[in-house]
Amino acid sequence: MNKYIEYWQKAVPWTFRGEGLTYEQKRRMRYELQDHMTRVIGFEFYSSKIVVELGCGGGIDSAEFARNCAEVISIDFTRTAVEATKLTLEEAGVIHQNIIQADLHNLPLRDSIADCIYSFGVLHHIPDVENVISEVVRIAKERSDVICMLYNRESILYAYSILFLHRNEGVNDEQQPLGLYFERILGCPYTKAYTKEEAVSLFSKYFNEISAKVYYNVVDLPGKRKFKLNIPDEYELGWHIIVKCRGKKYTTLSINNIS
Repeated sequence: MNKYIEYWQKAVPWTFRGEGLTYEQKRRMRYELQDHMTRVIGFEFYSSKIVVELGCGGGIDSAEFARNCAEVISIDFTRTAVEATKLTLEEAGVIHQNIIQADLHNLPLRDSIADCIYSFGVLHHIPDVENVISEVVRIAKERSDVICMLYNRESILYAYSILFLHRNEGVNDEQQPLGLYFERILGCPYTKAYTKEEAVSLFSKYFNEISAKVYYNVVDLPGKRKFKLNIPDEYELGWHIIVKCRGKKYTTLSINNIS
């Protein structure tokens, strides 16, 4: 088992294994803590549409799309996440959805299948992210929506909770503490934070319409995670860059036949 699978098998987001939380408790925690999500993502806009979630984790967002009558295809590369997502969807009362264990670099989906490709907090954990984005382009329809969240390197959280609090760790790469110390379970093998310009650049050669906005004004304090700060979003100091794309520039030539 490689280090990525080994880490994410035990660090599946929004599962809270062993904590005995109900689905409604987990859902409330998700959207009250990250209270920008429901208004920015627009789960309700995808009724009767095919939504592909890349890196579904515990399945909370897949369930939210499904509760709003989307046809959801949830994909993750760990068996733990697939099983957690199945349980979440059952608890949410949305069954008959598609949950697939697969590598995001080689999606088992046919070309131009998705009305929306959604990935929240996943792409910044993938070193060769360009390969995954090429798969996003392949499965997107000509006017599909692509919605993803990336960590913001120009945030207060990055400056204080990562660089300042770990300034004496003796590391050479300023992004190294991000992987070592930031995630809920320590020791993530790869994490990268982007500037807003870098986030846009990831998608600019593939899509015609791209926007990026910054949300989630929080810091991690010693002993307390995600302490909210009363700072307007317009200052772009939040931890989440949400990128939205539409209108792909060209179609990739690779074809998979499984849908």
